[in-house]
Amino acid sequence: PRAPTMASGPPNPAALSEPQSDSEMFDVMHAPIDGFDIFTDKGTPTGEQKQRGLVHRDRDWHRSVHVWLVDSAKQHVLLQKRSSSKDTFPDRWDISAAGHVEAGMGSRATAVRELAEELGVVCEPNELAFHFTVPAEQAAMGGCNCFEDVYFLQRDSATTQLVIGEQEVTETKWIAMNTLLEKLRVGDETVVPRTTTYVDAFAAALSEKYGYGKETGS
Repeated sequence: PRAPTMASGPPNPAALSEPQSDSEMFDVMHAPIDGFDIFTDKGTPTGEQKQRGLVHRDRDWHRSVHVWLVDSAKQHVLLQKRSSSKDTFPDRWDISAAGHVEAGMGSRATAVRELAEELGVVCEPNELAFHFTVPAEQAAMGGCNCFEDVYFLQRDSATTQLVIGEQEVTETKWIAMNTLLEKLRVGDETVVPRTTTYVDAFAAALSEKYGYGKETGS
């Protein structure tokens, strides 16, 4: 992978002033149904709304978005390193940009917002390619119980300008698709873990839509 990129230049105007807020309100979701189809099913709201801190404390199901920046020509994806102040999986390499869906907000709008807040990347909602939703039960391992909506965004790694939100992100780096997939599959503790279902669907999307496996990443 390329050398990590640190924050430099003017600050990100969309960046948050704190790593997270326990007072954010989330829609509490029912636990996933048996036979949940990651390509067609979504979480179902219970009708209850709770603060972020209480949702995480009580291990309630809620929603999040993941956005992967992909350079298909080079077969690279962008990783961010989470701040040491994050309440889940601090100091680990993670998805390009991600965040929780607040009560009353849409998934795609949240994805656009998170890209701006964390990376300074501005895009139109229709540029994001939705691929799947994975229910990930990770509260017992340092994460939370979330329905994870996964999007991809094509970008040229050589020309994309990143301005990180320093409260949430400390570094970024582009990494070969095959290197990242290997880290996820072996449970490399430097990266945020993902479920087997997630990793398999992620690899399939990279292969079918973004050229993974057709050439050797570098």
